[in-house]
Amino acid sequence: MLDALVYRPNTIKQRQAQFQADPRHVFQKVPRARLYMIGFMSLFTVGTVGIAHGAYRMALGKK
Repeated sequence: MLDALVYRPNTIKQRQAQFQADPRHVFQKVPRARLYMIGFMSLFTVGTVGIAHGAYRMALGKK
């Protein structure tokens, strides 16, 4: 009954070799890397623009 789970072939070495043979950066190798990077970069951009806008308004003396 549990033979399908217990006696499975070990494919770790093949998967590791395939993962390490990929020439991309580590953060781009995961399946949803593009989605994560787009989300992170958009939030980072919004935050940076907000900080720059606030600093600009503070430099002009406005609140």
